[in-house]
Amino acid sequence: MSDAREYRLKLGEPLPEGIARVARGRIDEAIDELSGATDSSPEEAVHNARKDLKKLRALLRLVRGELGKGVYRRENASFRDAAAALAGLRDADVMLVTLEKLELDEAVSGPLRQALEAHRLRTGGGGREQAGGEPIEILSEARARIVDWPLEDDSFAVLQPGLRRMYRDGRRDWRAMQDEPSVEGLHEWRKRVKELWYDHELLKPLWKPVMKAVGDEAHDLSDLLGDDHDLAVLLDWARNHADAPPELIEAVEKRRRDLQEQAFELGARLYADRPKVFIRRLERLYEASRERAAVGP
Repeated sequence: MSDAREYRLKLGEPLPEGIARVARGRIDEAIDELSGATDSSPEEAVHNARKDLKKLRALLRLVRGELGKGVYRRENASFRDAAAALAGLRDADVMLVTLEKLELDEAVSGPLRQALEAHRLRTGGGGREQAGGEPIEILSEARARIVDWPLEDDSFAVLQPGLRRMYRDGRRDWRAMQDEPSVEGLHEWRKRVKELWYDHELLKPLWKPVMKAVGDEAHDLSDLLGDDHDLAVLLDWARNHADAPPELIEAVEKRRRDLQEQAFELGARLYADRPKVFIRRLERLYEASRERAAVGP
C-alpha cells in the first residue's frame, strides 16, 4: 500500500488534506479488492473491502461536525449501502469458520455444515467475482464527491467532538453490558470499540508507542466481541434454519461466557479514564506533534 493510501494522518499534514486523502485511500483500496486488482481470493476481497468500508464510516463519524449533517448523512448512507451489498457473502463464510472453531464431533457438526454450505451457495455461490459491481459504482461516485466535502478547520476542534462521542458511548456500552448483556448491545459496543481502534490507527503519529499500545488492545477487544457475535449469529441461524443440537447450544453458550468475561476485563482497562481525561490527553499529544512537525527533524 502506498503512503498516500495509509489509514493514518501525517505529522504536519493539514487536517483537511489528510482527511480527504485517507478517505480516497480507503475507497481506492476497496475498489481494487472488489475489481480483482489484488492477489486476494474472492472471499478475502469481500472481507478486505468490508473493513475499508468500516474505516470509512468511522472516519465520517470522527469528523461529522465539520462535514455537517447533510454531507455526513449522504456519505454514511452510501458506504452503508455498499457494505450491505457484501454482507450476505461474508456472513455465510463466517458461520462456517465459526462452526469449525467449536471442534464438535462430526456427528453433531456435519449436518449443520451441510446446511450452511447450501446456504452459502444460495447467497453467494459462483457469483462472488461479480459481487462488487454495485459497491464499486457507489464508491466511485462517493470518491468524486470528496473534493466538495466542507473541510476547512485545521485544528484539534475538528476531531474533538467525534473522539469524545466515540469514547463516551463505548464506555457507556461497556458498563451497560456488564449489567445486562444482549446480542444487540454487545454488537453495538463492538462498533464503538472498533472506532477506538481505528481512531488510534489514524492518530498513531501523535505518539506511536502509546497510540499503538491502546490501538492493539482495542483491536483485541474487538476480536473478542466479534467472536462472541459470530457465535450468536451461528446459533440463531441454526435454530431458525436447521435443528440446533444440544451439544451446539451448550458449546456456544460456554464459549460466549468465556469471551464476554475476557471482554469486560479488557474493557475495564480501555475505559478506565473519564471522557474528559481521555480527550485532554489526546489534545496534548496532538498539539505537541504539531509543534514537533513545525520545528522539523
